[in-house]
Amino acid sequence: MTTFLVLIAIFLGISLVLILTKSDLPKLEKVIKRISFYSLIGILICALLLVFDFRFKGKYTTTIIGLTFLISTIILFGLTKKTRTKILSGFLTIPLVIFGISSLIWEMPIIFFYLLAMPFHPPKAKFEIDKKHNIEVRDGGFMACGESLFITESTFFILDKIKHVGNNSCVTGIDKIETIEFKENNVEFLIYHDGKTEFENPYKYQPEIKNVW
Repeated sequence: MTTFLVLIAIFLGISLVLILTKSDLPKLEKVIKRISFYSLIGILICALLLVFDFRFKGKYTTTIIGLTFLISTIILFGLTKKTRTKILSGFLTIPLVIFGISSLIWEMPIIFFYLLAMPFHPPKAKFEIDKKHNIEVRDGGFMACGESLFITESTFFILDKIKHVGNNSCVTGIDKIETIEFKENNVEFLIYHDGKTEFENPYKYQPEIKNVW
């Protein structure tokens, strides 16, 4: 989250400099515009896949697509002199500026940045269950008591299918997950964590999983 905020602040500053200096770089603007457009398509594809519980393989694939769109759109706002492009890129850039300034004196706008970053945030860790399945550790969000566990299945060569989401373990600081058993009628993991909760370490996790196979 901190890295995300720093990057946004840096490129908002660059965009402001471009506006103040009234830079005229039509070739660069054309390139940035294409990058913003194609990365937007990438975001829409990621969002559509997520509706059906799919994600692209690769820990940072979705993160890179999301940051590429945000950064290129912010730069485009400062670079372009075309009214239509300025308005379209402003739909993203202007709220970022408003919430960014507001967050200096009020904590609530941070929630906006958190919700903006959450869909593109990579998993904290990823552990192999078998050749087809993995278990990911992700931020549980505001309402979760601990970190979320996602069991995924590799499919279509470039995608992972989310088969199970566990939000009720209330374990934090997970640094290792060991698979004890992964069968149709019995699934069991050992979760190694930071020991800051009342759970034993390692914690035996036995989720009820349906329709994984």
